[in-house]
Amino acid sequence: MSTLQGLAPPAPDCDPPLRDPSPAARPLPSGSCDTHFHVFGPAARYPMDPRRGYTPHEAGLDDYRRVMRALGIERGVIVQPSVYGTDNRATLDALRAGGEAFRAIVVPAADIGDDELAQMHELGVRGIRLNLLNRQMVGVDAALAVLARMAGRGWHLQVLTDLGRDPDALGRLCEQAGVPVVVDHMGKLAPSTRRHPLMDRLADGSCWVKLSAPYRVSAEASPHDDLTGLARALAEANPERVVWGSDWPHTELHEGTPSAASLAALVHRWFPDEALCRQICVTNPARLYGFAVAG
Repeated sequence: MSTLQGLAPPAPDCDPPLRDPSPAARPLPSGSCDTHFHVFGPAARYPMDPRRGYTPHEAGLDDYRRVMRALGIERGVIVQPSVYGTDNRATLDALRAGGEAFRAIVVPAADIGDDELAQMHELGVRGIRLNLLNRQMVGVDAALAVLARMAGRGWHLQVLTDLGRDPDALGRLCEQAGVPVVVDHMGKLAPSTRRHPLMDRLADGSCWVKLSAPYRVSAEASPHDDLTGLARALAEANPERVVWGSDWPHTELHEGTPSAASLAALVHRWFPDEALCRQICVTNPARLYGFAVAG
């Protein structure tokens, strides 16, 4: 596993890795949910899959709680990363430790048993991640077969794909899935995008989108001014199908990861209307992940 030694000093809008982040000048709305973060390590307990495409630094739930305090986040969704393949122990152990304020998305093996799925649901798992960009650990057919067994419990399909390269991929998945489809990282669309089949699928309610990992989509440095139009276009397509996520701990960005405060400021810049900001950060994720709707 890589270490943090020898990294470049963080840029002004970046936090030192795994230290207390600077508080947001304007916290996110009360009851906000970060719908996309990961946990990694310790390596001795949770070995990584040899097929992985990258090696992140260790970052645990206690480290993430510092981000929650800095931004005013009250709920979170732990997303199984590709580096663990179908070994969900790190994600599930963090979910178990986090309690009622957390949910999770997993990557199960195709032959997972019904009892294990039921146990995952009781812990707070609410969906399966299908990663079509990094090395694939579970195939489309296998993921959909497992989801069919959990559709009655409200699970969904979370997909990481590049809809700019394959605009029809989402339509095919929505038709096959039989459950809600949630698109990671704005579908990796070009920042200039204003019309796309993703917007059509949002409009008809057949999918959701995460406004997550802006640095993976933007062609500009923070504060990613080129993304404002795209973020607003996605929300305008259907404000009830948009959620926000931090993508902490920002895997593969080893030289100065974005500050927690800058990510919060970006949300407020995109959505200055307080009611819409609250819907995206609080109300929508409560419905999608089965949290009590905050008052």
